[in-house]
Amino acid sequence: MKKLSLLFAVGFAVIGSSMAQMIIPGEVFAANPARFNGRPTTIKNIEIVQENATGGPSIGGPAGSMSVGAPGPAGSPSAPNNTPCRPPRGFSQVNLLFKGAPEFNGCFFMSDVMKTQMDRECGHHNTPATVSFRGESRVGYNITAYKLGL
Repeated sequence: MKKLSLLFAVGFAVIGSSMAQMIIPGEVFAANPARFNGRPTTIKNIEIVQENATGGPSIGGPAGSMSVGAPGPAGSPSAPNNTPCRPPRGFSQVNLLFKGAPEFNGCFFMSDVMKTQMDRECGHHNTPATVSFRGESRVGYNITAYKLGL
């Protein structure tokens, strides 16, 4: 009986560690977003792009950074059928710039309360971040957690 319980404990540990979430580079996600459909995903090497009160990119924002949700040029790795990005009620769109794949267009959103807090923490400046989310390339990705800085 002791060996059987040890076998189960080791088995659960192996399964748990194999299902552990890894942080992947943003360009890997951008190359094939459908591969991560429905799975919790954490990406790095991105930047949260802030908007000013007029809706444009904040000063110092990279060129083309506001293209999230807009159709990309032919052949670019953009998430299909999410133009324009329509977050659910109670959620706000979050503009992300993928540093390794700036042409990537995706629909990312988070709860209004979380977005307000993130804006305060960013100080309305573009900020490097790591974000965790879950979603689907056709409808968008719900950001569930973020970590600012490198």
